[in-house]
Amino acid sequence: MSGNQFWSATTVDPKRSFRWVLFAGPENLPTYIVKTAAKPGFTVSNVPHSYLSHKFNFPGRLTWDNLQITLVDPIFPDASATMIKILQASGYAIPGVESDAQISFSKADAVDALGVPAIAQLDGSGRIIETWTLRNCWVETVKFGNLDYNTEDMVNITITLRYDWAEYAGNDGSMTPNGGEAKPILSAGHDQRSQIETYQKQLGKVKGASI
Repeated sequence: MSGNQFWSATTVDPKRSFRWVLFAGPENLPTYIVKTAAKPGFTVSNVPHSYLSHKFNFPGRLTWDNLQITLVDPIFPDASATMIKILQASGYAIPGVESDAQISFSKADAVDALGVPAIAQLDGSGRIIETWTLRNCWVETVKFGNLDYNTEDMVNITITLRYDWAEYAGNDGSMTPNGGEAKPILSAGHDQRSQIETYQKQLGKVKGASI
């Protein structure tokens, strides 16, 4: 083993769970009221095929998992008010009269109301080392918190976001420990076929080869 181990190397710094910011929503939903945020995740479904006494498995569709964030709800800026504005801008109308009852959500309005959320992880100097960008993202659930006479805790808002896919920027191998910007790794800006082939070569895969 190398004498320069991971934990003793001064040039190595692991990603830290407290070094991050989330950019989401309009300007009156500032980054500093975001308390927690889950990073994106995905699930690839399994398609089984049975043959005699054997079962073989094949990858199916990929689904990006919902993402949950928690906000502290200050008096100003009023995060609850912002979420209600996002709700109405998405197309919701109180059905007070028949004409209002005919109004409904559209994906375009819901996506536009929220904007393009992005989670950026930082290093110790504040440099962005990783970015997750949520595409076609909209607010699926909002919980405005609980009230309790027996606690002095801040009121939190819990939000669940649904999105079509996430794009990732990070260390593509050209970044040094002390410099360089996060670069697109998974991005709609890439030619997807050539990117797949590039990563297959990088990971040492040869078409037709088996383990």
